Amino acid sequence: MIAEPALHYSSTHLNELELEAAVPYDYIIVEGLALPRVASSKLNLRSSKLDEVIRAFVRVFHGDKIDTVRLLKACRAHNELLKIGGAALCLVAKDLECNIEKVEAFFKKSPENCQNLTSLLEHEKSTGVHNGTILDDSSAAVGLLWIRRSLAFQIQLFESVVWEEEPKDAAYEAYEKQLSPYHGWMLRTVFPASFGQFPNREEFLSLFSETDDESISIIVKKMRALVATLNPLLQSWTEAFHDLGLEDTRRV
Repeated sequence: MIAEPALHYSSTHLNELELEAAVPYDYIIVEGLALPRVASSKLNLRSSKLDEVIRAFVRVFHGDKIDTVRLLKACRAHNELLKIGGAALCLVAKDLECNIEKVEAFFKKSPENCQNLTSLLEHEKSTGVHNGTILDDSSAAVGLLWIRRSLAFQIQLFESVVWEEEPKDAAYEAYEKQLSPYHGWMLRTVFPASFGQFPNREEFLSLFSETDDESISIIVKKMRALVATLNPLLQSWTEAFHDLGLEDTRRV
């Protein structure tokens, strides 16, 4: 697969984008930025949780910076989406909730110094709370690290399901790549055990349809839009951690 370029979005772009079925995604240039084609008219965005998540993550970038408030809002919306994704995603949702709270707690202490992801990480690092790449377990940096890893796991899962893989198999593959390298023995035992609760592909996708007339094909298009939106965000997020020497690779 061709590597996708780094992409950035703003709230003005949503109606200009249109998702195509081919991979790699078709891109258009808007204000000098390469954007996946995702048209709200074709996606029929309404007010479902999946629609809200797509909208929220599209708005996370403010220029070339990841806006902290918008990011937290998008992560909150995403966590609500996970809660309708069935029992197999309950553990993922609980873990995501815990890590969002860590970030929110630090942000509230000094919002003026935490307006974007980089400034938040720099400000927390300047307090001396970390020991090099060994991050304090209660820190916002740890929260953001694990939110990013969780989203990477979920996006790989969703993308595989979109391309007709069964959720259970997709979850195991995504877990092995995105989370297992950072989990200790206990989590490597407990976490994958929940994957046996995934329903088949059609039933799983139907969980994200909140109206009787929303077909599986529409849900698939929206899932592709979510994947296309999150991939460049996670890339920028990862780069921020590496640039600041905060990529803690210890097992937990």
